[in-house]
Amino acid sequence: MMKWDSDLAIGIEAIDNQHKQIFEHLLAIENSIAKRDPWHILHFLLSQLSAYMKFHLAVEESLHEITRYPDQQEHRYGHARIIELMGELEDKLQRNPSGENLVGFFEAWFVRHVLSDDREFALYIKEEFPALYGRHPA
Repeated sequence: MMKWDSDLAIGIEAIDNQHKQIFEHLLAIENSIAKRDPWHILHFLLSQLSAYMKFHLAVEESLHEITRYPDQQEHRYGHARIIELMGELEDKLQRNPSGENLVGFFEAWFVRHVLSDDREFALYIKEEFPALYGRHPA
C-alpha cells in the first residue's frame, strides 16, 4: 500500500494537492479490495478515481498550454496512458476483485509519471514562472 509522501511533491502546490487526493482515492480502493466489498462499491470508488484523474490531467494540460511547456505533447501521451491503465485496472478488478497487486501496479506507474514527467514540468515552471513554483501564503 503506497501513501503520499512529501518526496513525491513537485513544488507546484495545486498539483501536489491533487496528487495527494489521487492517493486518497487509491487508498480507498485498496481498502475496499481488502474488505472484499461488493463490486458496486468498488466500481463506485473506481469511477470517483477516474473522474478525479481526468479533472487533474485536464488541469495539468491547461497549465502546460498556458505556460507554453515545450514537452506538452509528450506529457499528454503519458496522460493518455494513465487513462488507458485506469480502464484496464477497472476491467481486471471486475473480473478479479481481489487483485490488490493491480492497484499497486497502477500506483507505481502513476508515481513514475509524477517523479519524472511532472517533476520535469515543475523544473520548467521554476525557471520560467517562479511565481507559480513553491508555497505561497493564501
